[in-house]
Amino acid sequence: MSKKKKTIEELLEEALVSEDEKPYEVPENWVWTRMGDVIKINPSKPKLDLPHDQPCSFLPMNKVNPQTGKVDSLEEREFEKVKKGYTYFEENDVLFAKITPCMENGNTVIANGLINKFGFGSTEFYVFRTSEKIDERYVYFLLRSEKFRKQARAEMTGAVGQQRVPKKFLESYPFALPPLSEQKRIAEKVERFLSKIEEAKQLIEEAKETFELRRAAILDKAFHGELTRKWREENQCDKLEPIEQSGNLGPFKLPHGWEWKKLGEIGELQRGKSKHRPRNDPKLFGGEYPFIQTGDVARSSDYVEDFSQTLSEFGYNQSKLFPIGTVCITIAANIADTAILKFPCCFPDSVVGFVPFEEIVSSEFVHYYISTIKNDLEHYAPATAQKNINLKILNEVLVPVPSLREHEVIMDKIKNLLDKEYEASQYLFLENSIELLKQSILSKAFRGELGTNDPSEENAIELLKEVLREQVK
Repeated sequence: MSKKKKTIEELLEEALVSEDEKPYEVPENWVWTRMGDVIKINPSKPKLDLPHDQPCSFLPMNKVNPQTGKVDSLEEREFEKVKKGYTYFEENDVLFAKITPCMENGNTVIANGLINKFGFGSTEFYVFRTSEKIDERYVYFLLRSEKFRKQARAEMTGAVGQQRVPKKFLESYPFALPPLSEQKRIAEKVERFLSKIEEAKQLIEEAKETFELRRAAILDKAFHGELTRKWREENQCDKLEPIEQSGNLGPFKLPHGWEWKKLGEIGELQRGKSKHRPRNDPKLFGGEYPFIQTGDVARSSDYVEDFSQTLSEFGYNQSKLFPIGTVCITIAANIADTAILKFPCCFPDSVVGFVPFEEIVSSEFVHYYISTIKNDLEHYAPATAQKNINLKILNEVLVPVPSLREHEVIMDKIKNLLDKEYEASQYLFLENSIELLKQSILSKAFRGELGTNDPSEENAIELLKEVLREQVK
């Protein structure tokens, strides 16, 4: 006995979201339904009878750019090699990465430019296929919104590192459906906004590169004596006899009154301590002693000004506390990143602490100089999976050392010039705000708050009925 088909009225009743389940208010001519009631999620693959060598479009997961939501490049493979074991999709389908971390990163794309209007890709894609009544761009932007991805993260199942978004969650997800013309207006306005945001981000990236180049140029001039050339002339320093180098020649010629000294001659170098194993033993942490690691140094600008981890009394007793003003130098993972401590702190043996002899140089002088030779130091690291340099290498690093008087002038000039650069580059720190703006736009889009809705248009419930009618044909 064949199963009785449901009427449109019955399907509509099932598809509508109850008042209690509606996540938020939307315009009156919109309707709340379930994603699975208006979109085909992972529709069945049609039977394809093609020559074995028929070229087909193929999309690996790593070819989707999570930042732009575009495909970096489609591959071309023979039908024989993709017909089994891969996800099938068609032109204008929305592909959504269901596995961590690709889902969290926003690996979502609209399939365009496919050979013969269909293609194959990673099995970790969900395929969202819309009808003529649903604009695929509207669905695409919903899947890229942080609100949706946050809810999807909370529903993921499976082993850590291999968790996936369940299809059941997607099918039952409350979906705010506007009239078709409003879907198109929303998609077009979001596209314009996001395009401008991407342009702004690109300008910021270019400005960052320019800023880093100018900073590098300032420091290069400082350590070659160019910044203080006029000062030396005015103070007749260039009339001094050059200091005897004792065969300790450096990478470039120094001005009169300067000399090359090894890092170990102008301060004390000591590795951080982390004797206890395993390093992540919980009893090491949670006390009152600040503790940083290589990542904290890498993320700092010039100074380490905060910390997120502390050592317990037990952890402190197997470590070492370094004083304020210590130059922290990373020697593993990210090599030769430096930053200066603003507070007494402990760190592991993947970081070296340099405490300068203040009658010779300052912490800032050494910090800035090492930043100019970072690439050179990286070359000393052995070509292994875990790159690192050692204390012996650092002790032998040559530093151009001026007189203490000129040292003070150099540091004043560096500070003044870099302060001006920092002031000019303050807008660079809008990058996080831009990401928040993007998510704010997407949030407003699905609440009907972009100013595009026309309340005189036919209620979207009629559109929902049309979609459901297609399903019962």
